Amino acid sequence: MNRAIIRPLSTLLMGSTYLLSEFLQTDWIAPLVSLFALTTIMTYMPYLKRIPFILISALLGSAFLLFIFGDGLWDMFLGLNTNVSVLAIFIFVPLLSIPIKQGRYLDYLETVFNHYIQTTGQLYSYVKIALMGVGSVMNLGTVPIMYQLTDTPSYQPYRMLRARALGRGFAMAFMWSPYFISVALILSYFNVSWIQIFPIGLSMAVVGITLGILFEKRHSQPIVVESEPSETTVTIQEAKRKLFELLIIILCLTAFIMTLEYLVDLSVLTIIPLVAIVLSAIWGLVYERPKDLIKSYGRFTQERLPAMGNELSLFIAAGAFGAAILSAGASEWIIDFINWFGISHILVLIPVLLIIVTSLSFVGVHPIITMTALSITLSSSPLFADEHLLLSFGLLANWMVSVIGSPFSGLNLLMSGLAQSNPVAVGPRSNLLFALTLWLICYATICLLYVVL
Repeated sequence: MNRAIIRPLSTLLMGSTYLLSEFLQTDWIAPLVSLFALTTIMTYMPYLKRIPFILISALLGSAFLLFIFGDGLWDMFLGLNTNVSVLAIFIFVPLLSIPIKQGRYLDYLETVFNHYIQTTGQLYSYVKIALMGVGSVMNLGTVPIMYQLTDTPSYQPYRMLRARALGRGFAMAFMWSPYFISVALILSYFNVSWIQIFPIGLSMAVVGITLGILFEKRHSQPIVVESEPSETTVTIQEAKRKLFELLIIILCLTAFIMTLEYLVDLSVLTIIPLVAIVLSAIWGLVYERPKDLIKSYGRFTQERLPAMGNELSLFIAAGAFGAAILSAGASEWIIDFINWFGISHILVLIPVLLIIVTSLSFVGVHPIITMTALSITLSSSPLFADEHLLLSFGLLANWMVSVIGSPFSGLNLLMSGLAQSNPVAVGPRSNLLFALTLWLICYATICLLYVVL
């Protein structure tokens, strides 16, 4: 089969078979999901860059050795579907980018930017808030789009400021958006619902936006606006109306998902991909004829899905590795480690996990790997069985620090390329102090919740 077809096809079959498994309870469905996960990772491996290839190969090799001396290769095969519930969100939610682009909402956003931004402080605030809003649905794909939207002659001198705004805006959505892999991973393992995490995460995101504005306010300066020939006749009133329309759609979508989670016996990990598939079709038909919408779906499978190769392969491999170390007794190892250091309190555990996650991220161990292993182990441990909500948000806060603080995070590697800088300058030098300050506020909130709850 043509390689241009087999990669997106195996990816779609993996995600859709998982969704089918939520409705069809048979013995053969789980192995089928694993089969498509294996096909996906094998078809992407030859096209990975060197470092992701080495990392994923090391994870799969380690999982192989652990299983061969433990439960056997059949259990490793089944372990390939460990993170597929999370990947279903990663695969299908980006379909919403089709109507967002066809509806020209990003063009309207650019009009609002050009009208209102007059200082660097305003540039930072608008970009960060916009990224968290639109990016909470469109995910990492929003980052390069937003960077290009603000890469006008007036804003080009402020490359690092725009990079900080985009990175921090993305990380704020990381703590609450149900469309992000971080939240999906936590929900898939811990005994918590998104409705429980949402108010805490969104509150901390608002705090993070305010904190970032205070950080940048000291250096705010006027921007000399260079007039450019207008390519559109969109008025500011029309642009604001269309952005308000987008906001209402996102809010209604989120409220609909919350209601469905309450009414039906399905996980939010299943509800979100299904809603994204249906809404992308209904919303897309508002702007395109059925024939053109099918072409847009075709471009999505040929352009967007192959570009997800690194993340898809890493998540599948991390899931297999997590299942392997769990079968080898990782739960006991981590519990022994916790007991050896005398960590018996949730408020002591969370800072220790911050050190572990952040330290490993700074030497190139992707947080996906660390978080998968910790989530599998801690969620199945009776030691903190009554503290899943606080532990879940603590892990999200820890993940947020590594996302914008580590020079090896996918976000900072992307931002360094866009801003024509290096990952150290874009990551730890620009954001580590901000991330740790916000983490302290998150930790104080967790302490307060521990006392209240």
